[in-house]
Amino acid sequence: MSTEIGVLSGSPLVIEIVSLSQGNEMENISELLGKKLIALRKRKKLTQLQLAEQAGLSLKHLGEIERGRGNPTLDSLSHLAEALGITLSELFLLNKAMPSPEEIENRLIDFIKSSSAAEKQQLFRIVTSLTS
Repeated sequence: MSTEIGVLSGSPLVIEIVSLSQGNEMENISELLGKKLIALRKRKKLTQLQLAEQAGLSLKHLGEIERGRGNPTLDSLSHLAEALGITLSELFLLNKAMPSPEEIENRLIDFIKSSSAAEKQQLFRIVTSLTS
């Protein structure tokens, strides 16, 4: 069982579950990039159309990229990063994928349900120490 927990910058009490895997295949890089773009776009309160226009992309192409099915050029990714107000290198920090609150809750519940009693106790100690 592997668990990675990262602290969101500027808010040490908010944790972001990056990966909770128990033999499941890891998402491919296109899917991770797509999920990150969706999260960043929603954080900026932009629609797909607004982001596509700001980045000079077609709505269809942006949708494909967000679903992990597009094949964006480096220029397209650079324009997306600029439209989102981040650097290209920040866009590629995929280990900081930002799942939705609902996804975080679902992952945590699944993780806790599948953990042993000892692992649940350890997780409880970790969470308690983060919130004290």
